[in-house]
Amino acid sequence: MISVTPREPGYPARLRDLERPPDPLWIDGDQSALDDRCIAIVGTRRMTAYGERVARELATACAAAGVVVVSGLAQGIDSAAHRGALDSGGRTVAVLGEGIALFHATVRGRRRPLVPRIRASGALVSEYGPTFCAHPWTFAKRNATIAALAELVVVVEAGERSGALITAGDARRLGRPLLAVPGPLGSAASVGTNALIASGDARALVGAGALLEALGLVAPARSASPTDPMLEALAGGALDADTLRRRLRLGENEFADRLLRLTLAGLITKTLDGRLRAR
Repeated sequence: MISVTPREPGYPARLRDLERPPDPLWIDGDQSALDDRCIAIVGTRRMTAYGERVARELATACAAAGVVVVSGLAQGIDSAAHRGALDSGGRTVAVLGEGIALFHATVRGRRRPLVPRIRASGALVSEYGPTFCAHPWTFAKRNATIAALAELVVVVEAGERSGALITAGDARRLGRPLLAVPGPLGSAASVGTNALIASGDARALVGAGALLEALGLVAPARSASPTDPMLEALAGGALDADTLRRRLRLGENEFADRLLRLTLAGLITKTLDGRLRAR
């Protein structure tokens, strides 16, 4: 573990956009990950299955494009984003709201196995000393660090009072592009994201291909037959995912795998109401 101050050449340049950059910033892992292209994927701790799938898909697309995923390693969307990047061989950075050594000693549950994987492929960072205890205000402050490290911020799911909305506000103040994933009407987990889109504060993000386009990247080429059954089924118009899966008579895992591959290939995208359509 090392610490670096804003006066040193190794300090992450994007953090200098903050009014009060972390001084020092503690880093456990590969410091170079903080200088690569980074996007933030954040959201509620109380994610739905939909939110988890989207967070993983977006992180997978970033991994394939060589973009580092930044998040806060909280339960829910944050952890899903870290896991999606790692499972796809990508790099990820976790920004903590407490000291790194204390976090190592106390983290439990599904997040614990993520810690050595994040350290090996990217880094854990904190603006607090190694044994500093978390407080409600430290998490709000670390959200600004998450937004500053990223060139673009994505909110996947956020309730009415989700901490991810704090990160969204930080992104706007820092001039970072802000994207939000539309959610089902009436879903408590998507009240915040839908409000960001409705207010014009965030642009609607309707798929991994659109994220890569926002970054100025081209989706990785994937082999797909022009007569792929999924594309044929969508030739007549947009369908919701459940209808498409039943029409193709596919199991959930196989359907999700095929859909992800075609989405990353840029052959399938989503309409504003969440249905799937061929491009």
